[in-house]
Amino acid sequence: MRRSASLVMALGVLIWCGTGFGYENTNGVGYFALQVPDPTKMVIDGLDDDWAWFDPAYIIRSEPGQMSCTLTGVLPTKDDIDIAIKVGWSEPPDNQLYVFVHVTDDTLNIDETDLDKGWKDDDLEVITDADHSGTFHGPADGGGTRTDMQQWTFHIPTPGGYPQVAYMRYKQIPEMQWAINEGYVKAAVKVWPEAKHLATNVTCNYEIAMPLWDYYSPDGYDASTRHINKAHDLIGLSITYNEADSKGRTNQISTHINEKGAHDADYMSEFTFLPIGEYTPAVEPSTWGTIKSLLR
Repeated sequence: MRRSASLVMALGVLIWCGTGFGYENTNGVGYFALQVPDPTKMVIDGLDDDWAWFDPAYIIRSEPGQMSCTLTGVLPTKDDIDIAIKVGWSEPPDNQLYVFVHVTDDTLNIDETDLDKGWKDDDLEVITDADHSGTFHGPADGGGTRTDMQQWTFHIPTPGGYPQVAYMRYKQIPEMQWAINEGYVKAAVKVWPEAKHLATNVTCNYEIAMPLWDYYSPDGYDASTRHINKAHDLIGLSITYNEADSKGRTNQISTHINEKGAHDADYMSEFTFLPIGEYTPAVEPSTWGTIKSLLR
């Protein structure tokens, strides 16, 4: 097995940041977001032609040791659902988090109409704790605003059904939706062959560009504190896919282990921001075991 220069750098980042010692990363060490070489070329349209720069060794897949099913403890088979995730970041002035999620699913469930209940369908969650502050940020049964931890959700909109792509859950006051309503959170979903309830053998792409906030105020942008992205940042970030084969959720597949990670940042996963030059050449997928063993 080749020990590449980027493996040595990745190990240094992990040790320096303390990745994996407190939050609950399915892979045992934490994940990486790669710096976008040219943010002006990123187009949020649900297509991956602008992600050709992304090193495939850093793709997160719905496989044991990379993602968990927080409901059953057992990942569904790939002929049921298969997920591949790419995460990028940019420094100021763009200062964005980028996410691309590719899903193949044997059965598409999209009959929910309530924005706050999208998790009952096939549905994506990007949960952020940008300042890595941890702690409980809002009970699952409502109450409390997500000022320090945000549960951003992304859905396949349908005529007469679920009305929009992006939304902040759970049971948030209307004022908390300003970043979506004002266009700070950009998202697109593409579905093949068609976005139809109970369609079979579908492919779904979710693409997102959004700022991160250390403090997200219901009073809007000027009252909030935007996170400044920089190399080697360690942030709380969980990426979760809800899957419903029939009525109601069947699986919740996530980079964190415990379902509490949707509401309590202490249970989230972590991502380190790798700058250009530290992820080329690639860390080979087989080296994750080496990374884990060296950190024990």
